[in-house]
Amino acid sequence: MTEKLRNLLHDRAVDVDFPPPDLDLLVRSGDRRVRRRRGLVAAGSLAALAVTAAVVVPALVSDDGTPDPAGALATDVLPTDLVSWADGSILHAGPAETDLGETIRAFVRTDVGYVVADARGRVLSVVGGEVTEVGTVDATDPRLVSDHDSSLVGWVDRSGEQPAFQVYDQDDDEIVLDDDSATRPGMSNLADDTDPAYFYAIDGDTAYWRDTRGLVAVDVATGGTTVVDARAVNGFDLIDVQAGVLAFYGQEGVELGETRGTARPLPGVLEGSGVLSPLATSYAPDSEWVKVVNRDGTDLSPSIPTRYFFSTVYEWVDEETVRVIALESEEASADLFSCSIATSSCTLLIDGAGVEGELQLPVGEVLGG
Repeated sequence: MTEKLRNLLHDRAVDVDFPPPDLDLLVRSGDRRVRRRRGLVAAGSLAALAVTAAVVVPALVSDDGTPDPAGALATDVLPTDLVSWADGSILHAGPAETDLGETIRAFVRTDVGYVVADARGRVLSVVGGEVTEVGTVDATDPRLVSDHDSSLVGWVDRSGEQPAFQVYDQDDDEIVLDDDSATRPGMSNLADDTDPAYFYAIDGDTAYWRDTRGLVAVDVATGGTTVVDARAVNGFDLIDVQAGVLAFYGQEGVELGETRGTARPLPGVLEGSGVLSPLATSYAPDSEWVKVVNRDGTDLSPSIPTRYFFSTVYEWVDEETVRVIALESEEASADLFSCSIATSSCTLLIDGAGVEGELQLPVGEVLGG
């Protein structure tokens, strides 16, 4: 998912009578709203997606190991190497699906499973056929961040007097970092609010967030901190991080580099959000029509059928493959594609994944929120 789709679906949710979409307005408003991390998953075959898996709903395991009758324990083991999406309370991964018994507000994928934020503000780990409550986030505007090839997931816990940045290792099933040393009471939650405590991204073993020091990079293992940009004031300043390359939003649009001082503009890309490829060789801007460019600005965009009025990249599978969400109309159920950068061709993976208010993608934030 991208911010353009998030804004589009949000507008639908609050406006009964819809005029034709103003795509210029979507571009402008998207540049001013919440950035997001995208989870990255590997491609799955269409043949496998034709199989339907059983759904079982027993009880959720709480932090202390006791059953939570209000939740659900998944018994279907969800693959992590296939296309994934959520529809209401059901988490899908290729042919498998699991009903979590509560509306899924946001989720991400790791290399061992999935981490979900539900409508009650609970953070749930879904791995090995089991669901465990591992933390809490804002129930209205949850944000989860992850790296596509690690077991780490981050979020901001707001249950205490001041926000705390937490990193959970899903492989070890433990919170490995819990840091409120540079936050203060009253720090806001959203990217476009004043003075937010905002979790930008995780890249490898490094977490990136904004606290009272500005944009900082934190070594998850040691807690060591480096101030990347003391002038960062909100969630717009850092767009994405992959392979040690940071995508900043600056005066000339998207700027790429290993530091703020060495970052250089990405030619022709003015959109204020998007997603880097895993090795940071290419970038998919947050556009109302699917777009991919390499580091020198060369257009690598794949071809989506023209019957769609909206299409955009929401995740990278690898350096040569992206996943795209496409809508034929504002009311339509979204379709999901896998697109090859090398051949510019796209293959329909999921026909009708879900509609506004129900569909979520592995990007860590709410579609239509």
